[in-house]
Amino acid sequence: MVEIVHTLAAILILWLIWRSLWHLVWRPYAVAGWFERQGIRGPPYRFVLGSLWEMKQMLIAERGKTPLDIGSHDYTSRVSPFFHKWAADYGKTFLYWLGPTPTIYSTDLELVKQVLEDRTELFQKDYLNPSLERIFGKGLLTTNGDDWKRHRRVVYPIFYHENLKVVATRTSVSAMTRESTQKMIAQWCNLIEKGDGHQAEIDMGCYAEELTLGVIERVIFGAHYKEAREGFAEGKEIQKLAVRAFADPQIPGLRYLPTRRNFQAWKLDRSITSKTTRLIKERLASGVDGDDLIGLMLRASKSEEVESLSSDEMISECKTIFAAGQDTGATLLTWGMFLLTIYPEWQERLREEVLRECRDDDGDAPYINSIQALGKLKLLNMFLLETLRLYSPLPFLLRKTASDTTLANIKFRKGTMITIPVMMLHRSKEIWGLDADEFNPMRFEKGVLGAANNTYAMLAFSCGPRGCPGRNYTMIEVQTVMTMILRRFSFSLSSQYVHMPRNFISLAPRYGLPLIALGVVRSPLLNDGTMMPQLDNRSDFPWQSPSQEVQFRLNGSSSVFLADHTSKTWDFGIRMYVEPSVELSWMPMMGMPTC
Repeated sequence: MVEIVHTLAAILILWLIWRSLWHLVWRPYAVAGWFERQGIRGPPYRFVLGSLWEMKQMLIAERGKTPLDIGSHDYTSRVSPFFHKWAADYGKTFLYWLGPTPTIYSTDLELVKQVLEDRTELFQKDYLNPSLERIFGKGLLTTNGDDWKRHRRVVYPIFYHENLKVVATRTSVSAMTRESTQKMIAQWCNLIEKGDGHQAEIDMGCYAEELTLGVIERVIFGAHYKEAREGFAEGKEIQKLAVRAFADPQIPGLRYLPTRRNFQAWKLDRSITSKTTRLIKERLASGVDGDDLIGLMLRASKSEEVESLSSDEMISECKTIFAAGQDTGATLLTWGMFLLTIYPEWQERLREEVLRECRDDDGDAPYINSIQALGKLKLLNMFLLETLRLYSPLPFLLRKTASDTTLANIKFRKGTMITIPVMMLHRSKEIWGLDADEFNPMRFEKGVLGAANNTYAMLAFSCGPRGCPGRNYTMIEVQTVMTMILRRFSFSLSSQYVHMPRNFISLAPRYGLPLIALGVVRSPLLNDGTMMPQLDNRSDFPWQSPSQEVQFRLNGSSSVFLADHTSKTWDFGIRMYVEPSVELSWMPMMGMPTC
C-alpha cells in the first residue's frame, strides 16, 4: 500500500513538473517561433517573468527623469516606455510577454476593428492578473458569453438614455452630481474665506475623486450610500495592492499563497463583501427595491422575464460599476481641469458658453432638466472629447482569443492576449493629422468622424458591442460639474504641479493636480444672453432698459443690499432685477455692489 502511495505521489510530481515545463518553457518558445515565422517579432521571452521584469525596470528608470514640460501632451514614453521602445524596434505589431502569456501589441486599425466589432465571443475580456478581479469583480464589464448577456439584461437599464435624461428627481445622475458639486463648491468657498479672501490652492485630483465617489455610490446604493462609503474606501486600498502586484510573476496558484499582500487583500475583500451583503439583505427585508443599481437587480430577481443574478453576482456588479464609474469620471474631470488651466482662452470660451446657454430661473447653475440642455454646450463637448483623446482614462484595452483565429492576416493561437494601445492610437498622425500631439478641441467641430479618418480612432470608452455602457453617464456627470464650477471660479495651475502622468489602473497625475481657484468677477449677462462690457470694481453699470436681468460674479461670499433695505447672502453668484431708476455702484472697501 505504501509503495502504491509513493508511486502515485511520484507520478503526480512528475505530471506537475511536466505541466510547469510545458506552460513556462516549451509553449512560450513554440508560440514565439509561430509568430516569428509570420514576421511578428518582439522582446525575448524570459523564464516565468516573460517581459514583466524588463517593463518594471523601464518604469523605474522613467521615474528618475525630469518632469515633462507643462504644455507637452506626448507622455507615452513616460507611461509606457516599453511600448514606446518596442514599437520603434519591432514595428506597429509585435509580440511581448505578460509572464508566460503571449501578448500581441498592435496599432493596426484593421486588427483593432475586427477585435472590437466581434459579436461571436471570440475575443473575450480577461483579467490576466487575478489581483484585478478583486477590484472589478465579475460584473458587466468583465464577464463573457451567456453570463455577460445575463448581466447586460439586468444592469444596462440604469444607463439607458431615458433613465439618464429624467433628471427632475433626486435620484437622477444630474441631480446627484449637482448636489455633490454644491458641497465641493462650499468647501472651496470656505478655503478662500479662511485664506486671503480671494483665492485658495486645491488638489483637484482629490476633489474629483471625492465628488465622483459621492455620485457613483448613490447610483449603486441610493439613500443608503453613506453606509457603503467605508467599503468603497477599502476598495481603493485593494486597488493599490493590485497595482503593486501587477508586475509579479504570473504563476498559477500564486494568488492562493499566504503572502502578506494576499492576506491584506483577502481581509479587505471579505470586509467589502460582508458590508455589501448586509446592505442587500436590509433592502430585501424593507420590501422597497428603490431606483438604484441594487433596486434594479432585486427587481430582476422577482421577474420571470429576466434571469436574475445571484447574491455573489450582485456584489461583483457593485464592485464593477463602482470601480469603472468612479475612476472614469474622476480622470476625465481631473485632466479636463488641467487643460483649462494651461489654455486659459478655452477656460474663458467655455465659461461664456455656460453663462450664455445654461441659465435657470434661480440664477444658479443649470438644473439640466433635459439632455437637450447639455446638447447646447457644443464647445464644452468638443473640449471633453479632446481631453479624452489626449488623456484617455484607460490607456490600453485587453482581449484574449477564445480559440485559434486569424486577424489582419496574422494567425493567433488560443489564449493569446491582444493589447490595443488607446493612447498611441489617439496620437497617430496617420489618423488625426500632423497636429495629433497638440491640443485642438476644434478638430471635433464636425464630430469624431470629422476629426479622424476612422470610426475606431476614438477609443476612450472602447467601441463595438463591448463598449463602455457608462459613456453617457460619465459625460453628463462631468458636463454638469464643469457648468457649475466655471460659473463660480476661474483656475490657474499651481507652481507646485509636476507634470508626470502615470498609469494607476487609470491615467492620473503622479503627484496630484494642485490648482489655484479664484472667485470669478463677471460682466453682467443680459436677458438676451449677451455679455455687458467687462467692469471693474469702480465702474458704473451703463444699462438703461427696464428690468434687465443682471448677473454678477464676485471675489468672495458677499451680501447684496437691495433698495428696500433687505439683504441676502450668496456664494460667488448674484442675480437680481434692476429697475432703471435704481443706481448701482461698487463699494470698493467692502467689495460688493449696493443699491
